[in-house]
Amino acid sequence: MMWTLIIFWGLFIGLILGLLGGGGALVSIPILLYAFHFPFREAVGASLLLVALGALPSLLLYWRKQEVDLPAALWMGLGGSFGALLGSRFAAFIPQDLLMKLLIGLILLSVWRLYRPAPIGEGINHPVNTLGKGLKLLLAGVAIGILTGLVGVGGGFLIVPTLILIHGSEPRRAIATSLLIIFLNAVSGTAGYWSVLPWYKPIFYALMSMTVIGSLLGFALSRKVGSQRLKQGFGALLLVIAILLLVKPPAS
Repeated sequence: MMWTLIIFWGLFIGLILGLLGGGGALVSIPILLYAFHFPFREAVGASLLLVALGALPSLLLYWRKQEVDLPAALWMGLGGSFGALLGSRFAAFIPQDLLMKLLIGLILLSVWRLYRPAPIGEGINHPVNTLGKGLKLLLAGVAIGILTGLVGVGGGFLIVPTLILIHGSEPRRAIATSLLIIFLNAVSGTAGYWSVLPWYKPIFYALMSMTVIGSLLGFALSRKVGSQRLKQGFGALLLVIAILLLVKPPAS
């Protein structure tokens, strides 16, 4: 029974990442808390590593298609990596109840983002050729990275609109670029939680493997599934997760 759960939930986390280019942490943390009873800090750290691994296959596939905007990703990724490491260090000094409320707030924010109309950018994918634009991306990356480090959320639902509005990215290119930023943020955040990662749990390694497989399946399916309906369904799932976290908080 346990291995069935591991295969199912690991594939599910990866599918979300592959289909949507983000959102894996929004479901992986509750899954680790409720299905596998990880302590909160272990769940956050493990989620960051799962997100990094799950984002990598789709990122490499987008990279091969030359859809990743490397300069924009490096500006935001540099800020995000610094912010994620900073947030992971501060998280140890913040009460778990407060971090849980922040996680619920971010889940509800993501639901709002999924149901509102997508931001409209210029769609020209201007190069980051001014210091001002680079600094805007850098500072946005720091802010999103801090949230990543605090509660393990990769921030894809914030990174994509930021790239569209600040950088003028076309939506598909913004999703591809966000995967590199998510990967950098998650790796940096994982480093901050390294000492509390559940290396002693065999199920952790199985979850990592299933997440990678699920990500590849999700990327393949993303070409065939209607994105709007998929986002709305994911938004409904996140709303249920937020209600569950509010009504029945996981044991400390």
